[in-house]
Amino acid sequence: MVVLQKRRLGRTNLEASQVGFGGTWISELPISGAIAVVRRAFDLGINYFDTAKLDGDSEEKIGASLQGVRDQCIIATKTGSRTKQGSIEDVQSSLRRLKTDHLDIIQLHGIDDEKTLDKAMGPNGSLKTCKEAQKQGLVNFIGITGHKPRILVKAVESGEFDTVLVPINVVTRQALEELVPIAKANDVGVVAMKPFSAKTSNLITCLYQPSLSLISQEPELKALLGESADEMVRSALRYVLSNDVSVVIPGLSSLNEVEVAEIVGKEYTSLSSEEKQHFSFHLGNYCRDCGQCLPCPQNVNVPAILRFHNLDQTYGLKVWANKLYNGLEVKADKCAENCDECESRCPYQLSIKNKLQKAHQNTETEF
Repeated sequence: MVVLQKRRLGRTNLEASQVGFGGTWISELPISGAIAVVRRAFDLGINYFDTAKLDGDSEEKIGASLQGVRDQCIIATKTGSRTKQGSIEDVQSSLRRLKTDHLDIIQLHGIDDEKTLDKAMGPNGSLKTCKEAQKQGLVNFIGITGHKPRILVKAVESGEFDTVLVPINVVTRQALEELVPIAKANDVGVVAMKPFSAKTSNLITCLYQPSLSLISQEPELKALLGESADEMVRSALRYVLSNDVSVVIPGLSSLNEVEVAEIVGKEYTSLSSEEKQHFSFHLGNYCRDCGQCLPCPQNVNVPAILRFHNLDQTYGLKVWANKLYNGLEVKADKCAENCDECESRCPYQLSIKNKLQKAHQNTETEF
């Protein structure tokens, strides 16, 4: 009998199902529906469950769902607090909501800039609380989450974290270049989130029309991932699993989603030569979405525009990229010619103004 495969989660030495359970969306389900979905995932072999205090009542539902099988599961939750006192309260409340006497992994949540990282790792920061909870047996391992691989590299190199949670998908590859090799060298387990979302971490001015989900009716995305939703999910998950990650955690909220994810986790071994070729793209000197260029005096959302430009130029998703670009309130033509603030702050020394100009010209000439 073929079972869902497991991978070693870095130096934790935990054996985690290579496809895990992202608990964000079960907060939208009634308790009975959530329990049915979570228990189905467990019954099919998924043993890694990721949740957070900030995800509505996800913790309560996962806690209720895993009663009786808790010791067979890996539960990873998060503290969004940056201070010692706030994170103490987070750990205690998570233990209560999850109905458990310990957390397998507590993660410092949403660490996306150096100032926040320094505060969280400081003498009165949340890391200190997590380490004290670890000594008390309330927490087994400590992780960190964020959207900025450059910041997470610094965290991993500190030696303080056992796992790192970061977005990775077919059009979001920054972590593969910057973070994953460093994590591997330090034996830190990599957990991939957002396998189906092209959202940038600072995309606050977009009207979100069309959807930023990779699983959509956009013809170009179907050409990239597959005609049906199930095919698209399978392709997207297979791509992520082809990299040096321990677990990928799609957000699951239905029995069908769980069953499709389980099939991928059960059948995946490696990409075929055709798949490798299909998913091979030359990234060039692209924007890594680090956010150092912001704020822009003209309120141009530089990383979002460069992300959409990359979707067009690198991945050939021209129509979709154009729709996303046109959803922005401020376009690239608002960039001031005599302003060099973004380029002076870019750690990758990109010719940002030139790229913005090309992004706007492509939109005007091609569509």
